[in-house]
Amino acid sequence: MSENDKFKDLANRAYISYHQDGIIDILLGAGIVGFGLQMLFDSPALIVLSWMPFLLYMPMKTHITEPRFGYVRFTSEQEERTRYTRLLLFGLLAFVMVLALVAVLAYVRVSPEVRSLFAGRAMLLLGGFAALIMVAAGAVTGLKRFYIYAALTLLFNVAGAFLPIHEGLTTVLLGLVILASGIRLLLLFLRAYPLTDEEA
Repeated sequence: MSENDKFKDLANRAYISYHQDGIIDILLGAGIVGFGLQMLFDSPALIVLSWMPFLLYMPMKTHITEPRFGYVRFTSEQEERTRYTRLLLFGLLAFVMVLALVAVLAYVRVSPEVRSLFAGRAMLLLGGFAALIMVAAGAVTGLKRFYIYAALTLLFNVAGAFLPIHEGLTTVLLGLVILASGIRLLLLFLRAYPLTDEEA
């Protein structure tokens, strides 16, 4: 292995460790719980709970992760732009696919069985879209746990669509699972990288 490859491998390991703090998992889980509560109580006012947790990302990184790691740039600005451009493009592609499916069901002649299968199950489409975004996030960031979250998203959405359970409840349960995973990661991170007295 060349020195350049060794450096890239070391940078990749550091990058993964930097994002093992569970913060994005906690905020993602909290956002999904908020979205599920909005569905359960059918209150548009509660939709704020689905995006507000993400406002805490930078403050939590600043107060939890950076004191242990410092502020580190793992890739060049061009590589970072490329990484997030790929994620954005994948998200747009997934969104277009969902819109295409909706258009097919709405305007193209399909069998009544297929139409009845999707009737009243919009969360299946939304869940599929969210799962695709999580797969893309896992591929772009290298955080393989997002593949598990994608599978769980599909599982909980299918359960909510076909079982006599309110879809809001299954969404809340999905969020709680991801939230619990994030809290576990955070506790492990704090144990692995304790602050010294001077840093504290």
